[in-house]
Amino acid sequence: MLEIRNLHKKFGQNEVLKGIDLSLKSNEILSILGSSGSGKSTLLRCIAKLENSQYDELRCGSNVGFMFQNYALFPHLSVYDNIAFALNKLSKKEADDKINELLAKFGIQGLKDKKPDQISGGQAQRVAFARAIAAGAKLLLLDEPFSNLDQGLKQALRVELKDMIQKEGLSAIVVTHDIDDAYYLSDKIALIDGGKILDIGTPNKLFYSVKDEKSAQMLGGLNYIHSDLTSQDKFFDWIKSRNNIFAYSEIYMGGEFEANVISKSFIGLFYKIELEYKGIRFYTLWPSCLEISNSVKFGFYN
Repeated sequence: MLEIRNLHKKFGQNEVLKGIDLSLKSNEILSILGSSGSGKSTLLRCIAKLENSQYDELRCGSNVGFMFQNYALFPHLSVYDNIAFALNKLSKKEADDKINELLAKFGIQGLKDKKPDQISGGQAQRVAFARAIAAGAKLLLLDEPFSNLDQGLKQALRVELKDMIQKEGLSAIVVTHDIDDAYYLSDKIALIDGGKILDIGTPNKLFYSVKDEKSAQMLGGLNYIHSDLTSQDKFFDWIKSRNNIFAYSEIYMGGEFEANVISKSFIGLFYKIELEYKGIRFYTLWPSCLEISNSVKFGFYN
């Protein structure tokens, strides 16, 4: 579906993308995760040919549709005319037939005469989706589709968006700074920082086989132990086997090791607990329905 090799992009003397390699299969969803200024949105615009770039290969086997941040619906146009904007190369009858087909498919027939400020967030997402694929796109590019939304609405729209992508048989690339978006939507996640891809893999493999501290910071929920673990200790040996990086979720309550509780933060379903064991500190998540004493037994999952 998509192959990119050694892609570079400069703005003046500032190189914002530095040798990007990416591939995407048909019906696959890839999230590009990074902070502001990491180059993720510029990469998306280069794939869509909205920005010029230099590369050894940039091959796409499909038409490309683009869903902009906050959907970017034209406020002065109706739902019908927003979708029609993507079909200006068709005759009026062909465009009418296609728009009515899309309105029916996404359950928004009753909204066709409404303006964007007269519809809900979920309805706006469906309109933007319909517009993006109206011209036959099989690769959908999405730039921060859930930015500035409250958490409840964001969760509902994630479910609907993934369902629409899968039902339409699309491939998709989602740019986001939100790790929860990436985990929920993606078959693969690429971590980008400073214009370079740091790591790429399935969500589970990426999380439990982290390469380095920077990747661990981006993914969250991971401990990175800076201390030199020299003493003979079964727990320390396990940490070293994990490249000094392990997940909060890999530490369970009960077991052969004893640690002091340094701090305990209630975060709903869980306590985020900071433990100290033989001079090293690390975090774990344990159910918030439990009583946590000042000293606890713990173990780790192999």
